[in-house]
Amino acid sequence: MGWYRGTYHFSRHSLAKLLAMSEENKKDYYFRVRNKDKAEPTVVKFVFSPNVVKDRRSYVRCKLAYEKYKDFCLANKLEPLSSWQFKKNMQVLGFVYQKHHRFYAGYYGNKVTTAYKNIGIIKR
Repeated sequence: MGWYRGTYHFSRHSLAKLLAMSEENKKDYYFRVRNKDKAEPTVVKFVFSPNVVKDRRSYVRCKLAYEKYKDFCLANKLEPLSSWQFKKNMQVLGFVYQKHHRFYAGYYGNKVTTAYKNIGIIKR
């Protein structure tokens, strides 16, 4: 690796060495769900469905998570919980309910004020 005219230049050996070091230092961002036995079975099934990612870096809007949960329940012929029961069950499973100004998406419309931390929804 060398510095030439304001940019770094890599040889094959140093690039391979750099990639090997970066693979060793990868962090595990997987979020481990807790209290599965205390939550409702429909919420647990939703959380472990293939469309949901449990990652410590992810956030999902509360409204979007509840809509996807209702769609999941209708597709699997399950009875969905109310929104406040869903929120309580998500908190029991360890997903943090956050209220924060950084979730605002727009000035007039599309305002997001609450989100669940440690969970993500895959769009399909």
